[in-house]
Amino acid sequence: MGLMDYIYRIFGFESDDVKVVKKKNSAPKASYNLKVTQKLPDEIDGIKVFYPETFEEAKEKVELLKKNTPFFIDFRGCNSTERNKILDYYHGVIDILGASEEQVDKNLIIFLPKNMEIERE
Repeated sequence: MGLMDYIYRIFGFESDDVKVVKKKNSAPKASYNLKVTQKLPDEIDGIKVFYPETFEEAKEKVELLKKNTPFFIDFRGCNSTERNKILDYYHGVIDILGASEEQVDKNLIIFLPKNMEIERE
């Protein structure tokens, strides 16, 4: 008889032996594919979209800014550490080249060469 059983009896409660049993799940486990099932666009309004997963993949795209070609980077495939490394690198490149960036969506940023801007309606 444990301490709690003694306390329950003092207050007039009868203790029953309670046994915790792990419930068995008879349903089979499902596996889920967490990848995006729809095809992601290669271009938005004629501007290339890139989906880097690592910093090295994104570094190569700087050449486009040097050639005065705008492009999008979609960060859906990146973890937050890689995203921050990529953005830090591009902020330095933007300062050097006189380019600019604009966040279009939560995970989508457009990088614009010098003397280019987005026209808003």
